[in-house]
Amino acid sequence: MSMENIGCKEVLFKRILLAITASIIVQLIFMSNVILIKNIDMTSPLSWFQDTWKIITCLKMWLYMIIFATIIILQGIILSKNYLNYSYSPYAQSRFILFCRLFTPNNLIIIVMYLISGIVLVWLHLALEDGKYSSLTKKCHTNISTTITSTCLVEEHLFLLLGSLWTGIYYFTKTNIFVFHRLQFPLIPLSKFTQVRRDISNIVPITVINAIWPTLYFIGLYYFIGSYIKKFIASLLFIHIEEQQPLDSIWRLFNLSLILHSWLYTSLFGLTINSMHLLFKAYLTEWMQFEIGQQLNVYNNVNQQLKVTITLSDALTMSKVPIIQHLGFLDLVTLAQKEKQRRAILFSLSQPGGHPYNWNCIVEKCLSFINNFSVEINTTVYPAAGQQQDKVSVSPSAASPTSLTSPTSPVTCSEKLGAQPYHMRSLVNKNLSLTPAAVEKDITPTENCNNYIGQFIGEFIKTTRQNLISYLLSKPIIFYFFGKLNNNNIQYLMFNGQPIIWAVDGISSLAVASLHEDPYGIVQKDLPAIIETLLVLKQSLDKLHKMNMMITTKKQPHYDDKDVRQMLTSLRSANRRSIYRIVTKFKDYIDDLTLDQSVRDQLNGFFVCKE
Repeated sequence: MSMENIGCKEVLFKRILLAITASIIVQLIFMSNVILIKNIDMTSPLSWFQDTWKIITCLKMWLYMIIFATIIILQGIILSKNYLNYSYSPYAQSRFILFCRLFTPNNLIIIVMYLISGIVLVWLHLALEDGKYSSLTKKCHTNISTTITSTCLVEEHLFLLLGSLWTGIYYFTKTNIFVFHRLQFPLIPLSKFTQVRRDISNIVPITVINAIWPTLYFIGLYYFIGSYIKKFIASLLFIHIEEQQPLDSIWRLFNLSLILHSWLYTSLFGLTINSMHLLFKAYLTEWMQFEIGQQLNVYNNVNQQLKVTITLSDALTMSKVPIIQHLGFLDLVTLAQKEKQRRAILFSLSQPGGHPYNWNCIVEKCLSFINNFSVEINTTVYPAAGQQQDKVSVSPSAASPTSLTSPTSPVTCSEKLGAQPYHMRSLVNKNLSLTPAAVEKDITPTENCNNYIGQFIGEFIKTTRQNLISYLLSKPIIFYFFGKLNNNNIQYLMFNGQPIIWAVDGISSLAVASLHEDPYGIVQKDLPAIIETLLVLKQSLDKLHKMNMMITTKKQPHYDDKDVRQMLTSLRSANRRSIYRIVTKFKDYIDDLTLDQSVRDQLNGFFVCKE
């Protein structure tokens, strides 16, 4: 990941380090509680606690814990890449692309770490238990002679180790394939301790109950293939198998002690994964205060060193580091609604020069971000749904410096014909650009015929390819794997909707606060662009809402739009709330703003509170 700022690296590294350290501490607490439960002795509570304390404080326990902590550190480093990218369900146009993404190097590394951590977890607890399942081998008598001892396989130990492998595969599919662990910012800002304490109390019972299903699945799986794996391991280690009591039978598999051990280790692995995700979320989503802007100095050297601190305007544009961008918009809405002193810095003028440098940077990047989201809705969702894209009515005044300008704007017909922009007269004689040889050269009928044939062949190949693709996609099986998933792009947009909520709330709150706190009136020049941007977003969200209702009423299979509906509702509410906030505050001054008549007509519904 390319970091554009040294301060960005420092902040993220510190938070990741604290999250991994807290995860190791939490795992030590879980392990101590499990040892306490395993050694339970209600007849003599004092000796029970003494024996548990001896196991926890012994050198063997800490050596094993160092190994397990190393696994947790490696796993945290690997998973931190997904968390820093603000993990969400990746956008895939078809099920085939989604299937191919399962075999990325990152996923392969994650599943290997899941398998290793599962085996180490079970091995550590079995080694500390010193019971009948603590070792993979034991001394036994061969079938030939009862006087000769040899090494035999402890099938129960093998069963628990294989169960840990199955648990790693199961949780990998649950957290990286079917359900993606995403960092969700809390609606109400809480301290790390409060957030962890509240969520741990919910995670523990849910994880313990959910661990029942993978345990039952593995018992059924071992019943069918357990004998083959057992023989392979025994031949690989050159040990014997006791055939008197094989474990792959119904009665032996329903051993209550073995089932409880398997369920307990599955629960511990689930708690390890979920608690690490919880701690990363608590540390990475914690509110961070950014600098409002840089203090410009005209005497600074051009070849100055890299910046050490992250400014708010820099954070708003760090799309390559989504977690920093989200923190930037969270700080923006916090500044706009709660911090009057920082707003005064934002509304101040730069010295020397007397320009609203900080405000211009913030408002330009904020409006550009909102407009980009509106463009994505109109250019991505509607063509993917097979509908005709409707034009969003934007007033001519919206083309201000703070408005979004499309980076790939089409060339106009006048530009194709050589007309100069801004109605400027060209002083170059276009006839002089043609050389005499080119003027005198005659185009023969043969060349015209060749050009026509080449154009005809190109169009024929293009049409044939499109017809072939349409024919193949008309087959249900082919369309199921290679057809475009219309709902994935909607989910992709909604998963990135939280910073839009903060952006519209922040920019509207700043506009309202400027009426009494802006001594220079620097916000008033951008107020028309802010209003028009919010109205454009409202139109796009209304269209997306209608489209989502159409998809929901069709009851398409495998479409769970709960998260989509919640985020879409939150976006529309935040957008309407922001417009009402501005209209209510500037109601007496609307006529003084340079707004187009179409924008005024759209604001009439907000004046009479009918939106």
